[in-house]
Amino acid sequence: MAALIGSAGVAIAAQAFAEPDSQERAVKYSECMRANGVADFPNPDAQGHISYGGISVPKATWQNAVGACANLQPRGWSADAQRTPAQQTAALEFAQCVRDHGVPDFPDPATARDPLIDTSKMRGDVSAGSIPELQPAVDACHDFFTAALPPLGTGRPG
Repeated sequence: MAALIGSAGVAIAAQAFAEPDSQERAVKYSECMRANGVADFPNPDAQGHISYGGISVPKATWQNAVGACANLQPRGWSADAQRTPAQQTAALEFAQCVRDHGVPDFPDPATARDPLIDTSKMRGDVSAGSIPELQPAVDACHDFFTAALPPLGTGRPG
């Protein structure tokens, strides 16, 4: 969970699954995301999963990279999916938990499409790295965070 939060902008929890025949495509997607400004975007793991919980770029950079790399998106990955009602409930519990653990301006994800962590709505669009209490609070609220994520392999962001 330590890599959950990047240094700026919006954090979106996402998991993607690359089938064995699309592993190369998932790697190319990761490379494209990095080439388009998301320097910390990970490669898929040995099972073909891309687990990404944080963005170290402003929201506009993220959206630009997602658009530029759309033709390489692994099957099942979506930057525009939404949480189920149960996941949205967990997302709201996560936000309250983070506030209860010392981040009073942590925003609720107002809709099921909103990112779980959005620093652009905190303290004047500050970077996550400039909020030292954020990562410990997120770590303390891990169970709610996990409950807000879709099952591994669905590719739907949290």
